[in-house]
Amino acid sequence: MFRSLKPTVLLEIFLHLLFWAFITFMPILSGPFGPRGFFSPWHLVLINTLLAIQFYLNAFVLIPIFISEKKKLWLYFVLMLTCFIVLNQVIIHTRPPMPFFPGFQRAGFPPKPPFMANFNLLQLAAITAAAFVYRYLADRFRKINNEHDIANAALVSELAFLRSQVSPHFIFNAINSAVALARLNPAAVEPTLIQISQLLRHVLYLSDQEKITMRQKADYLSSYVHLQKLRFGEQIKVTCNIHIAAPEKTLEPMLLISFVENAFKHSCGNTGEAEIRINLVSDEKKLDLSVYNTYNPDVARQDEHHGIGLHNVKRRLALLYPNIHQLCISQFENTYQVILQIQFK
Repeated sequence: MFRSLKPTVLLEIFLHLLFWAFITFMPILSGPFGPRGFFSPWHLVLINTLLAIQFYLNAFVLIPIFISEKKKLWLYFVLMLTCFIVLNQVIIHTRPPMPFFPGFQRAGFPPKPPFMANFNLLQLAAITAAAFVYRYLADRFRKINNEHDIANAALVSELAFLRSQVSPHFIFNAINSAVALARLNPAAVEPTLIQISQLLRHVLYLSDQEKITMRQKADYLSSYVHLQKLRFGEQIKVTCNIHIAAPEKTLEPMLLISFVENAFKHSCGNTGEAEIRINLVSDEKKLDLSVYNTYNPDVARQDEHHGIGLHNVKRRLALLYPNIHQLCISQFENTYQVILQIQFK
């Protein structure tokens, strides 16, 4: 039975038991309980048992039914008053005779205190107030946890949707590369298709993983750059430097490729000298990616799908690496540069 309970629930049960055990047995272990003591151990256990019943009856039954739902508040106060009277009478009539010093009896004091002295209003009111505080905090934390669960579920769904858009986007670009190469350099089609098949293998198998290593990511980027070099040849001057000091570090798949794809996509329409510079450096703590490319602003404005891939990756970075990434995009008259830094978790 306990195996099916969450660790937080088991911890809460343990803390409740520890609290009631502490307030029950601490006075018994530290106080004098003899013929001249004010309480007997069994009566102290009975009092705390009654207070515990009052606490949990309020916290888990009466308050959720009458207060939280705002139904028949008058009935709640009637039940509370009834509980106060009943518990008070039980505590009084089960209490052993309270010993008094002989001088008190000679002075005319009765062997038992009067009724109002026996009225346990303070401790009953305190335990009722504690039940209100506990119920409020428990409901508040439960509401916060539910909101977090809903938000996390929404983030998971959004990430799954964003990642599902990456693969078709890449396949579309890869097919365009093969078609363009078949027209310009038919002899290079076969090695290009082999390169595309390797990249597709990466997309189909590795992109479904939650994380991939920096070594796998570097290999993928190198293969993609090599494919684009086969496609464009001397049309674009490409410089690619990759240095991975900690290849075992992991990162979300298909996260960096969008910046590189964007660079090749817009450099190919440049009427002047096209150039792309890619630098990827990572160590134990972080990775730094810099992608620089020239582009033709007129061609970029005519592209109705311009910016979709960048919007996708920006959103994924915000969801996956909040507060531990920096993305700077600089756009000038005919140059475009992306600088990304991600701190490894």
